[in-house]
Amino acid sequence: MKKTKKLKRLCICVSGWHFPYGFYRVLAEQTIPKGWTVDMFVVAHRDSKFATMPEFEDSIRGELDKKLYPKLATKEDIEKLGFEYKEYPNTIGDWGNSNQWLEDHNYKDYDLFLFTHDDNLLLRYDMLKIVCEEMYRDSWLILTNTVGVPAGSIRGSFEFFKRQMLDKLGGKFDLSSTTLNRIGETENPKNWSDLYDWNSTITPLSELLTKNKLWSRVIVFSPIYRVSIFCIEGERGTITSSQTNNKPLEDEGIKWLQENKII
Repeated sequence: MKKTKKLKRLCICVSGWHFPYGFYRVLAEQTIPKGWTVDMFVVAHRDSKFATMPEFEDSIRGELDKKLYPKLATKEDIEKLGFEYKEYPNTIGDWGNSNQWLEDHNYKDYDLFLFTHDDNLLLRYDMLKIVCEEMYRDSWLILTNTVGVPAGSIRGSFEFFKRQMLDKLGGKFDLSSTTLNRIGETENPKNWSDLYDWNSTITPLSELLTKNKLWSRVIVFSPIYRVSIFCIEGERGTITSSQTNNKPLEDEGIKWLQENKII
């Protein structure tokens, strides 16, 4: 009898906060890679009833936000798309969401993880197929959407991690340098500086990669901040609300996507 080849497993762990339906729909409708099974989870830090539809600017960014937000996704919408949804205390965002999932599940059951915010505009339906069928066999440990600012910032915005990288992390992200939590908060912060403490979540991971000489095993989809052929990362909920000093870098990528008829 021919032995059946064991399927590899991909975990998608979404930090749920803004709830744009376009993100969840495109992620749920990705082509399933051959030889893989995909499980999708949402670690929500507030009920979607507290999310609000953005105002759409008359610009290319506004048009992109319309694609991201055809409507707000409810819990029922998300579960209907195939995600396992659970609300957790609003402690630390970003890697804090990921740690909450890791506390409830055995990460060793999976071969690959996608950790992502939910305010990202996904541009293609073959992303998982390309990553799992064509890229997974290579020696990288972390695949991130773009280089980050400053370069090397890996914050959970949109990253693939192989299980071996989580082994090196001890099965969880070190958040010991972070002090801010927002338990009980359901509103968006009013000021950009209100969440600056969460930027410290990137430091222990960066130090581990440096100490173990692993930066050569971190690869990117794109050298342009927040913009790749697969994903345009939002900030604080939309593509439009990006910080002013970052927009020239992002605009370069958006222009390239337009010229190549990707958007």
